[in-house]
Amino acid sequence: MNSNKYDFLANGGEMGMLTRDKDWSKTALGPVESWPQSLRTTLGILLNSKFPMFLFWGQDHICFYNDAYRPSLGNNGKHPSILGQKGADYWPEIWDFIKPLIDQVLQNGEATWHEDQLLPIYRNGKLEDVYWTFSYSPVNDENGKTSGVLVICNETTKQINTLKKLEESERRFRNTVKQLPLGICVLKGADLIVEMANTTYLHIIDREESAILNKSIF
Repeated sequence: MNSNKYDFLANGGEMGMLTRDKDWSKTALGPVESWPQSLRTTLGILLNSKFPMFLFWGQDHICFYNDAYRPSLGNNGKHPSILGQKGADYWPEIWDFIKPLIDQVLQNGEATWHEDQLLPIYRNGKLEDVYWTFSYSPVNDENGKTSGVLVICNETTKQINTLKKLEESERRFRNTVKQLPLGICVLKGADLIVEMANTTYLHIIDREESAILNKSIF
């Protein structure tokens, strides 16, 4: 690929190499020579971006993605076979959810936004719970028609799992405190606001929980 026609596929790391080496004439998209300039421009941006990006192109929702997105596909899953394939064939586990989003962008040219959305996907040889913050944005062709959907995303699974562990830890702590025979009151902040108090403590001070909760101990 020495022609200037392929300059948009230069660099791009592993995904740039896989995109250059793929025989596109055997895909629904056809040979690179037939690709519209809008697709070329979008791929040039996508492949060289350090932020995770995925692209659905055309009526068949042909799939492209960059190196930054690659880790979210895990191992023993969709990578690298999904490159250049139809979205419906490779995202069956979430197609019912994402297809309406894709249609909304393609038909109305309206972007979407989701934060910490649970979308279980098949990766690492199994179906995993994966959380995403992402937007679907329209990509217009030379005639101004929306022909592609650019997905700019960030996997937030680690953050969500960490938050869940903290919440579970706090729940266990509160349950433990409530069951202790000692009078315990938990205060927070400089004003010593009552965050929680167990039954023994409430009995000692002869108060209902509602009378002191979220109020200064003084």
